[in-house]
Amino acid sequence: MSAAETLKWVSLALMLAQNAITPLIFRYATTSADAAHRYNTSVAVFTSEAIKLFASFVLIGVEENYSLSGAISTVNEQIIKKPKDTLKLAVPATLYFVQNVLLQLASSNLPAALFQVTYQGKTLVVALFSVFLLQKELIRARWFAIFLMAAGIATVQLSSSKEGAQKDMANSEEQSIVTGLIFVLLGCFCSGFAGVYFEMLMKQKASMWVRNVQLASFSLVIGLVPIIASGETPNTMYHGFDEAVWVMVLNNAAGGLCVAFVIKYADNILKGFACALATIVATLASVPLFGFELTFSFFVGMIVVIGSTLLYGG
Repeated sequence: MSAAETLKWVSLALMLAQNAITPLIFRYATTSADAAHRYNTSVAVFTSEAIKLFASFVLIGVEENYSLSGAISTVNEQIIKKPKDTLKLAVPATLYFVQNVLLQLASSNLPAALFQVTYQGKTLVVALFSVFLLQKELIRARWFAIFLMAAGIATVQLSSSKEGAQKDMANSEEQSIVTGLIFVLLGCFCSGFAGVYFEMLMKQKASMWVRNVQLASFSLVIGLVPIIASGETPNTMYHGFDEAVWVMVLNNAAGGLCVAFVIKYADNILKGFACALATIVATLASVPLFGFELTFSFFVGMIVVIGSTLLYGG
């Protein structure tokens, strides 16, 4: 097996694992405390972006034959000396930051399995924005896949599946399905639009790690606004950060890197399979972890959503 083939399958395996554990980690981290004692969501996203920025810079150095001076030179030539190109990344960076905040808020209200399946609706948004922004023409099979996904997500929402462990969660009295669904749907729109916008920019040749440095840098600047507005100081900004929250922060940073690896080494069809398998794993894992009641209607809706994702991806 060639090095490229190895990297392809490694990146897909990492993406599968990361996508499967993300809703589970989110659910643990966001429900371990009530609103008065919960961590600051903006600080969590800010910290993930700081870690991703550092890791992406290191990976630029790896691409430059493990040279620190090479990494600095690349950043200078492709980012600092190209302010117009760099500023274009401010739009997706803002959307990704807002998306990450919204998804954490959604997880504090929704069962992990319901969150994971509903969030696949971002494919619908990507399809629509691809038509309007990228002028893509969708074949009939893809339009049919979009219809199936909408039907599957609707079926999941109408199911009566619940988490038995919800009553023991620290924020059980605060949880609202409606609020959670609003947050996750807004997250889908942010993710879908940012993804299509980012695809437009990726037509301009640049290292994926350079793009990650640009995105993370803007995210840090954007993240400072809500952090300062909330009155946080260096001494207080990490209140409520327990082990679960730190695992979530690290997982989010790893997720950004996994996406970059998959874009670079794999294709959309394999990516679709990885996301589909991750949804199944997350749903099944939520049964013993959170006492999730997997009803027949939820299972059917989930299978329809997964099938439509694979059909859309070819």
